[in-house]
Amino acid sequence: MPSTSPGDAAFHATGHVSAYDLPADGADPGSAAPHAGTPGTRPTTRTTIARLAAFAGLSTLAVTVAPALLYPFFEAAGAVTGTRLIAYGAMSCAGVLVATAITLRWFGESWRTGTRLGADALGAAPVAGGISAGWFAIAIPTGFLLWTGALRMVPAESGSWMAAAGLVLVMLAPAALMEELTVRGYAFTLLQRRWGATAAVLVTSVLFGLLHLLNPGASVQAIAMVMLAGVFLAIVRLAFDSLWAAWLAHLAFNFVQLALFHTAVSGLAVPQPHYQTIAAGPAWLTGGDWGPEAGAAAALGMLVVSFVLAVFAGWVRIARRGWRLDITWRPQRRRES
Repeated sequence: MPSTSPGDAAFHATGHVSAYDLPADGADPGSAAPHAGTPGTRPTTRTTIARLAAFAGLSTLAVTVAPALLYPFFEAAGAVTGTRLIAYGAMSCAGVLVATAITLRWFGESWRTGTRLGADALGAAPVAGGISAGWFAIAIPTGFLLWTGALRMVPAESGSWMAAAGLVLVMLAPAALMEELTVRGYAFTLLQRRWGATAAVLVTSVLFGLLHLLNPGASVQAIAMVMLAGVFLAIVRLAFDSLWAAWLAHLAFNFVQLALFHTAVSGLAVPQPHYQTIAAGPAWLTGGDWGPEAGAAAALGMLVVSFVLAVFAGWVRIARRGWRLDITWRPQRRRES
């Protein structure tokens, strides 16, 4: 597949897939060194695997060490319901942030090119697009299931909805960022450079699913749906060339389920005030105890939003010819290096 440089017309036509890849010698793209899209400058397999291994090792170490170092600062709040979960998510997120920074520094790479979580990847489109993608991908399917009776709401203990939603947001935000940095941050960039975006999407999505194997109620259906969610979030990252967008889509996707509909998320349920949404239909459709994200309705929602993003990014062209719509897949219009 032909690649383009940032100045090429083809890149500007789509403009949503990263053009910030490092040349094989590890120089920063901002330097005068040849761009990674130039033939013959793709990083070697050995280099890619070595950097992936270093990142995985440092991340694992950081997630293990960070809670041990930071937990005393959260211990005073341990008696409050839910704060232990919040503390663990924040500490793990801090660990992965540090591990990513150290790995990038070690290999002489910049934060913005290695993660797509820099200031240049933050803007109105990634923020609004990411939140909207995550919101609509799960809110519409879940609302439809409620309308049909496949999901139903039952009474729960009273309380403050705003306080509960705020607690959920504080808990989910660092957890979502940690997962995005781990799977679709530097690791995704390395895979995309060496083997292309398709391989990066597939490999990271499988890994994303496997990371949820220990969640309560994990099943083949649930893990397969988490992998599909990984594909969806990777498409968000590529469409906006921004990990900010993927993080916000991930956060919105989980927040809608937990704070708005009061369902479980990836098998984890947090008590919410006033009402709780439970499955009344088949698990293949509703997701069962895992949450709506594991059902066929959510799968359809993610696929529809992914298609809309593909049109937005210029990977799919739709033309009207009389009463007929011509849909054309144009992968040559996107960068994949």
